Amino acid sequence: MDGKPGDEHLRDWAELHLTQPPTGFVGGWLRMMAAIARPLARAGVSPNAVTVAACVVALATVPLAKIDGWVGPASACVALIVSGLLDALDGAVAVQAGRTTKVGFLLDSALDRLSDAALAVALAIAARHPAAGELAIATIGATWWLEYVRARASLAAEPSSQVVTPGERPTRMILTGVGLGLPSLALAALWGQVVIVGGSALFLLAWSVRRLGAVDRDGPRSGS
Repeated sequence: MDGKPGDEHLRDWAELHLTQPPTGFVGGWLRMMAAIARPLARAGVSPNAVTVAACVVALATVPLAKIDGWVGPASACVALIVSGLLDALDGAVAVQAGRTTKVGFLLDSALDRLSDAALAVALAIAARHPAAGELAIATIGATWWLEYVRARASLAAEPSSQVVTPGERPTRMILTGVGLGLPSLALAALWGQVVIVGGSALFLLAWSVRRLGAVDRDGPRSGS
């Protein structure tokens, strides 16, 4: 198996994510991930194994952040970067190998939520502030609500292009990385996620209600 060239990889990735083939920075990033994934796919590496590895590394940020001094947050930041790369790589391996499966779809979504929670906790530890715990809970709640609204809206109607909000996972990863790399900004990073992700969840809910309302008008479907 020689793997798929960049253009074909972008087309398959876009079809999988119900969007147009990305260009610019995102397109360049996906091409780079395709180049890394190509030899892994040829070697028979399982996309699901990469997904699990990404989650395990993300969970490791919590004990790492507890290490005293600058070493703890710095180590957690490195783990975050590795986890983010693996998270981007699992989908690329799946596309290159032609192994996009329903099990993989479920694992990716479910383990991403565990990773999101771990990263918020690690950020709260790095902040070392009395309010950090409550903000971490709010961050996790906002993140899970955003993803829940997206999942339920997708189930309620036939698959179609999804709206991209400011609170997507790359934004959350960047804010967490800033907070772990610069612990003095960890509390601000938590606040940023609460505001951006919470606002994005409200926007997505309103957008989804409007879209599903149009579906109902065109042809109501039964369900509770």
